[in-house]
Amino acid sequence: MNKTTLKISTIVLLLLFIVSCNKSELTLESVPSTYISVDDLKIHFKEYGQGEKTLIFVHGWGCDLNTWKYQFDYFKDKYHLVFIDLPGYGQSDKADIQYTIDLFAKSVLEIINDLDVKKPVLIAHSMGLPVSIEVIKHLKTENAILCNIDGVYFDFPKDSIENKQYTDGLNEFANMFKGEKHKENVDQFCKGFITERTPQDVSDYILSTMTKTSEKIGFQSIKSLIDEKYWDKKIINNQSIAIYAKTADLPPNNENVLRTKFTKLKYIEMDSVNHFLMMEKPQEVNKILEEFIEK
Repeated sequence: MNKTTLKISTIVLLLLFIVSCNKSELTLESVPSTYISVDDLKIHFKEYGQGEKTLIFVHGWGCDLNTWKYQFDYFKDKYHLVFIDLPGYGQSDKADIQYTIDLFAKSVLEIINDLDVKKPVLIAHSMGLPVSIEVIKHLKTENAILCNIDGVYFDFPKDSIENKQYTDGLNEFANMFKGEKHKENVDQFCKGFITERTPQDVSDYILSTMTKTSEKIGFQSIKSLIDEKYWDKKIINNQSIAIYAKTADLPPNNENVLRTKFTKLKYIEMDSVNHFLMMEKPQEVNKILEEFIEK
C-alpha cells in the first residue's frame, strides 16, 4: 500500500470514527493510527482536527506520543494536530539500526512533507528539542514556529580543555544507559523526574513507559543526543518560545544561553513542576502555548 492509499484509508476511518463518536468523548488514545515508511521503517503517528495551523508534537527520550494526551484534549477542536512516535519508540518500528537525531528529524520531516504542512508549529519536549531544531534547519523557512517544553540543550565550550571536560562528563552520563547496571540506572534516572508534587498519572506514565526503553535504543539515542555536531552555534531566526521547569538543576544562565541561539525567543520558567510540566500543569502550559501561537 502506497502513502496516498494509506492516507486515504486512514481519512475514511477517521471520518467514520468522528461520525460515530461525540467529540467530547474523544481521547488521543482513541484516535486511529497512521503509518508512514521512512528508510523501510514504519513510523507511527496520529492526526486529528483541521485549521490553518498545524501543531506537530515531538516527544522526548523514552517516551511516546501519549506524552501529549492533555494537549490533545485542549487543542483538538482548535487546530490540525499531529502526534508522532519517533523511530524505536511507541508503536513505531524498533529495527536493528542506528537511532540518531538525524533519523528522528528525518521521520518528522517525512510526515510534514506527506501531510503538505507549510507552516508547522513544532512542539518539542526534552530530546524532542534537538530533533525539532534539525527539522527547522532542513525546512529552511522562518514560517515554522518552535515551542520548546523543557528541552534538552547543550552548550559546548569553545576552549579545547573545557570542551574535553564537558564532553567527558556527557559521555560518562551516556554510559550509564548501557551495561550490567543499565536497568538500575534507567530506573533511577526516571525517578528523578518524580517529586512529591507529581500527579499520580504522570508518575505512572514515567515509570511504565520510560523504564521500558530498550538498552540499545535508549543508549544510541543518548549518544546521538550528546554529539556536538547537533549543538553548533547556528542562529535560529524562527519565532520560538521556551517553557522550563524552575528546578534546582536548571542552570542560572539558561535563558541567556538560549538567547544566543534563538533570536526571537519568549522565555518562561514555571514553579512547582518538574520535567513533564505539560502533563503536570497542562492547563497552564496549554494556555501559554495558545497565546503564543495566536499572537
